[in-house]
Order: sequence, then structure tokens, then C-alpha cells
Amino acid sequence: MIRRMCRKCGSEMTKELTSEGVKFFCKSCDSYTLYDEFDMEPYCPDCGEKLQYCSKCSQGFFCNKCNGLVSREKIAWK
Repeated sequence: MIRRMCRKCGSEMTKELTSEGVKFFCKSCDSYTLYDEFDMEPYCPDCGEKLQYCSKCSQGFFCNKCNGLVSREKIAWK
């Protein structure tokens, strides 16, 4: 998945719809800063196994090793 990371602080950018179109906002810097795009994979924060997207239930990401769903806030992106 493509992740957009702020060049100033390294935090993930948030997608916002403005009157000028789509922009990416950094909540840490509290501004529309420059960012870099990275293709990153989701990993389980507990066991380190690569996660699968659960497309059938649309609930998020699933860890086969831990046998459970992983919240988007807890995912380790590498």
C-alpha cells in the first residue's frame, strides 16, 4: 500500500478534500507539508507476520499466525 510520510517529522499524512482538490495534511506539523510516497506492507505488531487484507468482511487486516483481526492503528508498516 502507498503510504505518504511527512518530510519534516516522518508522520503519516492524512488525505483531505479541499476546494482546490485532494491534499495531504500532517497532523503533527499542523500544515500541508511536503511528503514522500512509500510502498509499504502491513505486518502484525505482536508476531511480525505479514498481514492479509480481509476483503470478505471489510473489517481490516488479518494475521494468520495469531488467528485474529488487527486494528489499522496497531499495524506495523514496513
